[in-house]
Amino acid sequence: MTYEKGSEWRRWELHIHTPGTQKNDNFDGASFAEKWNKYYDDIHAYIGTGEDPLKNIAVIAITDYLSIDNYKKVVADKRLPASIKFVLPNVEMRIQPIANDSPINIHFLFNPDIIDSVEDRFFSRIKFKYDMTSFSASRSELIRLGKTISSELDDESAYTKGIEQFVPSFDKIQEIFANDQELRENTIILVSNSTNDGVSGAINHSDYLDSFQGDSQLRAFRQAIYKFVDGVFSATPSDIAYFSGEKANCPVDLVIKECGSLKPCVHGCDAHKNEKIFEPDQQRYCWIKADPTFNGLKQILYEPKERVRISQMVPDYKAEYYVIENVQFVDEDFQVAPIVFNENLTCIIGGKSTGKSILLHNLANSIDPSQVKEKEDKTSSSTKTIEKVSVTWKDGKKDEARKIVYIPQTYLNRLSDAKESTTEIDKIIEEIVWLDSDAKAGHTLMLQSIKEYKIALNISILGLIENRKEIESIRNEKQEIGSRESIEAQIEKLASQKDTLSTDLNLSKEELDLYDKTITEITIVNEQILSLQKDLTIVEEIESVVEKRALNFSFSDHIQELMNRATDDAITGANVSWVQSKQNILDIISKKLNERESRRDQLFEIQDGLKSKVQENKVISELSNNIQQESEKLKDLTALEKKEAALIEKENAFISDICQSIEKFKYFHNQYAQVVNGKPEFRSNDLEFSVGVPFKKEAFVDKVLRLFDNRSTVLKETISIDAFAEDQYTEELLSDFINKILDEKLTPKKGNTQETTIRELCDDWFEIKYNVQMDNDTIDVMSPGKKALVLLKLLIDLADSKCPILIDQPEDDLDNRSVFNDLIPFIKRKKKDRQIIIVTHNANVVLGSDAEEVIVANQQGSNVPNKQYRFEYRSGAIENNRPLYTVDGDVELGILNSQGIQQHICDILEGGERAFELRKNKYHI
Repeated sequence: MTYEKGSEWRRWELHIHTPGTQKNDNFDGASFAEKWNKYYDDIHAYIGTGEDPLKNIAVIAITDYLSIDNYKKVVADKRLPASIKFVLPNVEMRIQPIANDSPINIHFLFNPDIIDSVEDRFFSRIKFKYDMTSFSASRSELIRLGKTISSELDDESAYTKGIEQFVPSFDKIQEIFANDQELRENTIILVSNSTNDGVSGAINHSDYLDSFQGDSQLRAFRQAIYKFVDGVFSATPSDIAYFSGEKANCPVDLVIKECGSLKPCVHGCDAHKNEKIFEPDQQRYCWIKADPTFNGLKQILYEPKERVRISQMVPDYKAEYYVIENVQFVDEDFQVAPIVFNENLTCIIGGKSTGKSILLHNLANSIDPSQVKEKEDKTSSSTKTIEKVSVTWKDGKKDEARKIVYIPQTYLNRLSDAKESTTEIDKIIEEIVWLDSDAKAGHTLMLQSIKEYKIALNISILGLIENRKEIESIRNEKQEIGSRESIEAQIEKLASQKDTLSTDLNLSKEELDLYDKTITEITIVNEQILSLQKDLTIVEEIESVVEKRALNFSFSDHIQELMNRATDDAITGANVSWVQSKQNILDIISKKLNERESRRDQLFEIQDGLKSKVQENKVISELSNNIQQESEKLKDLTALEKKEAALIEKENAFISDICQSIEKFKYFHNQYAQVVNGKPEFRSNDLEFSVGVPFKKEAFVDKVLRLFDNRSTVLKETISIDAFAEDQYTEELLSDFINKILDEKLTPKKGNTQETTIRELCDDWFEIKYNVQMDNDTIDVMSPGKKALVLLKLLIDLADSKCPILIDQPEDDLDNRSVFNDLIPFIKRKKKDRQIIIVTHNANVVLGSDAEEVIVANQQGSNVPNKQYRFEYRSGAIENNRPLYTVDGDVELGILNSQGIQQHICDILEGGERAFELRKNKYHI
């Protein structure tokens, strides 16, 4: 039987008795034959078709006290369901000393390959003394022991009595296995934790050692038992936590010191009656992830935390649509049979040019060709693409484009070598951050806020430019009028001349002033009359101050009629009120108009009274006119100065508003940064994400040099290009730039207007910078190996959290320390949630990560022949140590079939044998 997918979770029943068991045979049946028939019937009924994974038992250990007879019967009967792939013997035995007045139960699970020698090498060598006589555990000796105790017993009763009384000492058991290493290698020894016959008696294993702190001799003895056995029969959560080194205050080192190694905890139904068959208490089923072989069972000794689980449900469940089942190539160079994949970790190994990367490349390319092209373009790699490739997913779907993460060879190093300011790494980090909805919404809000603000900023800049144009226009008008000082001097000069002439003509100063004042007032009154006449005309034309508008609501006919009536009434009432108010307003305007016209008539009379006297001298008349003209100029100049002052105030407000862009842009970026930095989930894993908001100094300086001539003295006075620092980017600096641009002291280079120059200077000079940190190192200071590991984690975290991961030789991008200390633990964690398929030439990746499946690739060669095709693959579990055989019992043709997966790992991967030893001993003293 071959298991191409390697190690898979299967239910193992390692403690089940049968009819004829030496103690408590409570199985149904009136006769021995009937008991066995009902026993097999109930096993078949329980397993059924084998489609229910919770009831599909793959391995059973036939258990009995000091006997393998019932095991041999089950094997010989061949009546078990086909779904049970492996049957092994479990010999149960009690040893001294006493715990709670009962001996300690120990179980010996033997490799069926040595079953024929167990009688001689085990039972016959166990010695027990009774009444100064030594007995072994062979059947004949146990009968002799029973009859020594009670001579009237027949053989069967004596045999049972002998088993009951046979309680050898612990040192005798140790001695047997110390003297027979092969037997020890083919035996898995487990200590029971049942209430009355376990090594810890009535207390949990995990509490057992601590409860004997005061008795050093007893404590040492019981420590010796734990160090001797391979594992523990217990489903108690506290025991499982303790022996796996995961219990609080009981770290791995302490457990190894106390027990010699971490210990797997297994469990069984301990059935002595039919209703207990395969049903342990509380449905605490025993699941083992291994080939259903003895060597597969031994894997729980090397990976006690990973290879065995006590659970009601299948461990490490993955949705079928996230698991690649197999790939099949339709190409004359490749094997026809599909290449299958484990749903956890599959490692593809092989010599150089054996088709490892071809397999991974074409698997990925058939699922997501665009991702493959994009990433392989970055690595400049070229791998043979097979035209016809069919991928089947575990849910039965074929050739569907689904989400995967594909990381080709050297891709991680190529990413980490990128020198751009915003690299692929930044994009990856950003996309990971955006997987959080709050962070994504915060980024969208930032972009929208910046966009809206830039529109408002551009309006302000345009308003500034237009405002400056108005100021320049006013200044031109002022220049045409002349300066205030010259106008006032001219008026003073004209007035002096006029005073002198008036004296000569006997025209009093009072009369002359009255004449000038009258002329000025006539001008003002005329303007007032024109304004009042205009108001009168407008008011007379207004018939109604209410405009009827349609209501944008849908009413029923009756309500619509009420609404129409109500609005009409309101309008009519308003219009009646307006007629009254209108007349009042007209009366007021008419009154004021009459007053002004009356005043004008008075002024005309005064003017006429002085006119003839003043006009007798043309010079005085001209002087008066000239003074009047200069006064009008002064009046116009004053108005322009007032308007200019208002515009300058407005300009300053524009500049202040524009210069605040620094804080505005920084605020929008910081808002987003606070969202990300404030989320604890970005700091909870071994990778910590954060966001910074740096000033783009180089980009700003470069922009200044492109806008202005760097030889300009004014530019050098404004900004120190070579020594420019972030803290110099202030509102004062922008204000200085803008004023000098508006005053034309700083002239932009050809092709740039004042408006475009100010707009580019006042752009958003801040950016979002993503940071990732591992072990207090930020990515920009990490070693290449560590940076590649971080990138690997980022790429995996970036994708859908459950999709498959395909990686080609990640160890080429990492240093050895990163592979051992970081990559392997990372893979072991991730494979529980994600299917991972890795091409590797590193034995530690395969064995340290406890790969569930290993695919060995080979290309036809004179020294490495294949069975039929140029490229062939063979797959299986790490624990697979057997060649492939034909139905006739011969070894299949081809180098791949000539030996087990375990041997291929040692032959192909450098340090393979050493890696197996490290794996075997990593949880042992």
